[in-house]
Amino acid sequence: MAQVKQDTRDWSVAWKNPFVIAWFVILTIVLAVNFFMVSMAIVTNPGLVVEDFYEKGKNMEAVLINRKRMEELGWQLNVDLPIMSEGKDQTVKLNVLDKENKPFDVDTAVLYYYRPSDKNMDGEVKLTSTGNAGEYQATFQLPLKGKWDLMMEVHKGDLHYNIGRSIMVQDPE
Repeated sequence: MAQVKQDTRDWSVAWKNPFVIAWFVILTIVLAVNFFMVSMAIVTNPGLVVEDFYEKGKNMEAVLINRKRMEELGWQLNVDLPIMSEGKDQTVKLNVLDKENKPFDVDTAVLYYYRPSDKNMDGEVKLTSTGNAGEYQATFQLPLKGKWDLMMEVHKGDLHYNIGRSIMVQDPE
């Protein structure tokens, strides 16, 4: 007759059970990863905090009124922006047109650029007239690759008009 081997393992001690050990190891890994991610979020905080958030929220009505007034003006800002490369001078051109698609001159034209992850990289460039009615240009460069927000703003008297867009700056070629 064949002898059946009897199980002599003692399962009453939890730390000798492989399932308990595996569960404990997985729990330890999950907690370590969470601790690492929280500490990285605290250490690498870009500090993108609006200091006067309440005032900016109250001014939202003024922003909406201004947007409606811009639509009524019917101005068109045609921006010719090349594909931007990191650290390379590029020329941006602007054509300003009225409701009837006729070019007209403005008092000032400014391009604002914002780096969402680092407010120290923000800046502005004034565009100068090319001599033709409604045509402006400026040469500038963005020092880092990645996402940038641009806003073009023109003023004529007490009227102003602006448009914005986001771009991705590429590696230099």
